[in-house]
Amino acid sequence: MKVLNMSDFLMEAGMQVLNGPRDMSAYNGKPFQCACGKTHDFQSWMDFRNFVTNGLNAKMMVTCPDSQNIATIIKTKYKLLVVFDRFESIAGCTGE
Repeated sequence: MKVLNMSDFLMEAGMQVLNGPRDMSAYNGKPFQCACGKTHDFQSWMDFRNFVTNGLNAKMMVTCPDSQNIATIIKTKYKLLVVFDRFESIAGCTGE
């Protein structure tokens, strides 16, 4: 995972989905590597913004449950196009 400053972090995220927040509750309880260095279980309340991605994958910015100043961009990865496999942590930012 890349650790970036805020402007590079937002560029890495890409274009934000503008049609309102997506329901990400299907991913609740799935682990992801956070920019804080820990592995956390995803909860839909962590989902701060959704971003445009290719195919069936979802890309989102999530806040760390231990510190609201830390954010991570994660992307869903699937097996056989329909079975959720894992989250891929793309980049992190400490907001400092």
